[in-house]
Amino acid sequence: LYPANFLINSTIALSHKPHRFLPDGQYGVALDNLVKGCTDILLLNPDGTHIFAGKRCVQPQPDWWFMGGRMFPGETPIQSCQRLLKRELGLEIEGERFRTVCAQAFAFGMREQEPKEHGTTDTQFCYKLQLKNEEEAKKVVVDPEEYCDSEWKLPAEILEGNYHPALKYAVGCMLAGETLEKMQECEEKGGDDADIAKLSREFLKRRKAVDDMMKKNDYKLDSKELNYNTTVNSKY
Repeated sequence: LYPANFLINSTIALSHKPHRFLPDGQYGVALDNLVKGCTDILLLNPDGTHIFAGKRCVQPQPDWWFMGGRMFPGETPIQSCQRLLKRELGLEIEGERFRTVCAQAFAFGMREQEPKEHGTTDTQFCYKLQLKNEEEAKKVVVDPEEYCDSEWKLPAEILEGNYHPALKYAVGCMLAGETLEKMQECEEKGGDDADIAKLSREFLKRRKAVDDMMKKNDYKLDSKELNYNTTVNSKY
């Protein structure tokens, strides 16, 4: 678990000139041989009480999922988040507003590109972003070609419901990270030992909750839109 303000270091050559898109055939070959880097975002409403989730209707993961997508060569993870939110939701967000949540790795059994059954393997940098006001929240609209539904969900709904373990893990890490951030702020402001100890216990409790949750994965994916169902193995 990282503190909420943990920074992922990125070093990029200024002369880097990437070719961003490949024909589907070439991209399929690339997916067969490479691990794709992605950035995904836990998008919070202005009150910080609900998380925005989209229900995908395309492979991989045709179910409730993060906002986000693949990184482009030459981008930092934060720049990737900014581009993806602008593309998917029409939001222009300053880089300093993103907070690191966790990192994960995925191996999906299916993908959109042929041969679909070859699947895709991804690494993920996950961030959280809390919207500032209702004006920003009203701009949040998903692409109907990629999503069949979207909802603002309580963290507890995700943690206790039938959701992908990667989404549950990220939400659990986010909650634990928020407690750790409070503990850091308390120490910086000269808080007394009793307050810091209380927050420490809360952090350890939330951290253990993540461990316990990941040991009992019972998620089942059932996409009526794609007539596709599967289970997910989680190695933690």
